[in-house]
Amino acid sequence: MKVIGIDPGSKSWDFFGLDNNSIFLDTSILTKNLMEEPDKFFEVIDGVKPFDLMVAPSGFGLPLKKVQDLTEKDMFQILLKFKRDKEKKIVGLGEILRRIKVENYPSVIVPSVKHLPTVPTYKKINKIDMGTADKVCTAVVGIRDQIESYNIIIEKTNFILIEIGFGFTAVLAIENGQIIDGIGGSNIMGIHACGSVDGELAYLIGEIKKKHYYQGGVASIAGYANLSLQEVVQLAKKDAQSKLAINAFMDSIKKATFAITSAFSEKNKIKDILLAGRGIDLEVIKDDLKNTLHKIANVREMKTYSQIAKRSAQGAAFIADGLLGGKFKPIIDNLKLKDSSGSVLDHIYIPYERKA
Repeated sequence: MKVIGIDPGSKSWDFFGLDNNSIFLDTSILTKNLMEEPDKFFEVIDGVKPFDLMVAPSGFGLPLKKVQDLTEKDMFQILLKFKRDKEKKIVGLGEILRRIKVENYPSVIVPSVKHLPTVPTYKKINKIDMGTADKVCTAVVGIRDQIESYNIIIEKTNFILIEIGFGFTAVLAIENGQIIDGIGGSNIMGIHACGSVDGELAYLIGEIKKKHYYQGGVASIAGYANLSLQEVVQLAKKDAQSKLAINAFMDSIKKATFAITSAFSEKNKIKDILLAGRGIDLEVIKDDLKNTLHKIANVREMKTYSQIAKRSAQGAAFIADGLLGGKFKPIIDNLKLKDSSGSVLDHIYIPYERKA
């Protein structure tokens, strides 16, 4: 059984494939290169055909659905981008999904946190980004990590996931092997993303566009919008503004982490805080989180099962395997991905423009 998982990241698109649990695909393409040449995506997957199932790049996700069955309404909910919007398209995701559909690759879209039945409805009120589909995929890797690290059953896995990506940061709560809450990248400061926008600031901005959420984060605060987290960290050693940016960033992550502990039935159930994403490659970031968050639980880096592909791509492949009845079926069944439902636009009580 051959399966593929894909992570459409802000910095890179990662590809991870398993053939009866043996790795046959582990590679990455810079996002900027993929935007310029979308054919690169298909060169990778065509090079490993045939395969049984691919978890396609899923954006804001849908209840589990074949790509071949996607409608334009579905596409809008995956992208959350108006057709009339003239800004630069987001990584060509829509174009790639339409081509996957036309060429009939065996592939599915997976849910985001908001679609999951394991998240209480009251937590979904006026929320869209509680963790995109790729964050659900990363959580699967964390569940596998705890099962193997502590030799425990799925239902005993309990942790907080912190993923610090190139653009966005997210924090998820996993109890009894199920995702029970999440704070998505639109709500926590990222390296580039501003995080939650103050209501009064939103009023002053006026018409908010996607571009507003891709700025205002660490790099913007430091005064160098195109810098990486590593570069800002280096500058922070001598530059007061860069240090301010890092302090604000870490404060945002810590607040979100402490806040999400309230989702657990008992706080002492939290066994680990598992760190993932590009940001944790920096020891200063890991050390800062450990120094504060150890008050909640043990803080450590999540295991990785590849040499190149990020954990979200690995988790996507694990999901594909589980959906086909493979090794990871018990994890995927317990997550209740097949019972996902609704829309990320459900339970919104603030008026907004609904036309795609």
